[in-house]
Amino acid sequence: MEAGDPQTIEWPTATAQLNGSATDDASQTLTYAWTATSGPSGVTFGTANAAATSVTFPSEGTYVLTLSVNDGSATGTDTVTITVNPAPAQAAVYPASDAANDDPVNHGWATVAAADAGMDQAVLDQAVTYARTSGTVNQADNAGMIVRGGRVVASWGVIDQRYDMKSTTKSIGGMALGLAMKNGLRPSDTAASKLPTIGNKPLANGSTGWLGEITIEQLATHTAGFLKDDDLTGAAEPAAATLVDRPGTIWRYSDIGLNWLAEVLTAVLAEDLSTALQANVWTTLGLNSSSGPTGGGSLSDVHWRDNQYRDQDGGPYKRELASGMFVNVNAMARVGLLFLRKGMWANDQRVLEETFVSTVSTPVATNANLPNPLAAEYPGATTNYGVLWWTNANGQLPNVPRDAYWAWGLGDSLIVVIPSLDIVAVRAGAQAAADSSVGSRVWNDDDWNGDYAVLAPFLDPIVQSVSR
Repeated sequence: MEAGDPQTIEWPTATAQLNGSATDDASQTLTYAWTATSGPSGVTFGTANAAATSVTFPSEGTYVLTLSVNDGSATGTDTVTITVNPAPAQAAVYPASDAANDDPVNHGWATVAAADAGMDQAVLDQAVTYARTSGTVNQADNAGMIVRGGRVVASWGVIDQRYDMKSTTKSIGGMALGLAMKNGLRPSDTAASKLPTIGNKPLANGSTGWLGEITIEQLATHTAGFLKDDDLTGAAEPAAATLVDRPGTIWRYSDIGLNWLAEVLTAVLAEDLSTALQANVWTTLGLNSSSGPTGGGSLSDVHWRDNQYRDQDGGPYKRELASGMFVNVNAMARVGLLFLRKGMWANDQRVLEETFVSTVSTPVATNANLPNPLAAEYPGATTNYGVLWWTNANGQLPNVPRDAYWAWGLGDSLIVVIPSLDIVAVRAGAQAAADSSVGSRVWNDDDWNGDYAVLAPFLDPIVQSVSR
């Protein structure tokens, strides 16, 4: 019996043909079974019980596949090695600065035809159509960009119009965590060691004895033990802000945990997070930013509003990280490209450490087996959620590479990064009106959750459009 000859293919071509064979002198009926015995998880076979079949790989890597053949009394095996090489390296392309806002059409981006970027325009159009018209979308008030190789292959709407990011703020504003880590902060550090007043509202939180256990990583991965909602304005101490579980024992989507993280990062950096990002990120990316109670003017690509749920108590102005940023898709795409390029920008400027990019896009192993009381709304969250970003690490979207990760918020604002395909896809729009869909979750819904099902009709065609 033979499993076939070794093969080498090149990403993004992720499918190979297997040609196993076997003979039996006694002319017995043979049964076949293919298994993946070495390499990254997620290998799928077209027909696992056929000698000749197809096999699809989830990422670059070296895979050993085993063919087992049984004649009813004995089993024989043979292996074949398939190597999936990375796509050839290309010179990194970045958009020009848009700080002067002197390119009113492309805002510094180079454009390329889909075919010239190795993509099928007709298939790509399916993703654009879904993003613009599905669910509760207002076709006149949403925008997006799809970028491959640093060049725009598709765009729609007004790419310079700011939209409310809602929870996508967690990932964009979360770049402040990268700046703090660059200055020595470790995910394993306790929050109280940087901010002794962590969790001091409501007062009942102090009685648990758990506040000192909360780590930076737990605040950034929804495992610190807080409930979801946050409103600590004035003297309010709502039950919703209560620490209800011991840190590290449960996965529970929590806005209050992220807002406490913002306060910790403000203390670590000793400045307003909006100011820190302007100096260390937005200027390098060729963008303008603003903060405060108003919109920030027409030239501002990024605006971080004043707090809605927390008061100030002296020191640098404190931002909310759970939501609060208003950003255009031009800036969103630049953020995605920054992460795609592992923290580097044009002219070899390092903005974020590569270790930080790897951290946010990798689920925390110790969270995998935690209880998830809202699993119906956040299916697979314990094995998919990274640090402030969502990932496809467990293959929950089977047609999307497992190295894909994304920022995601109410109204389905998205920054999607797919490193293996050199793709960034972003989309934002006005949130749907209240009660737009009762009893179901649809695209651009007013009742957001973390169910990946609504993302598939957008992401699947983007991936499937890649021809080389």
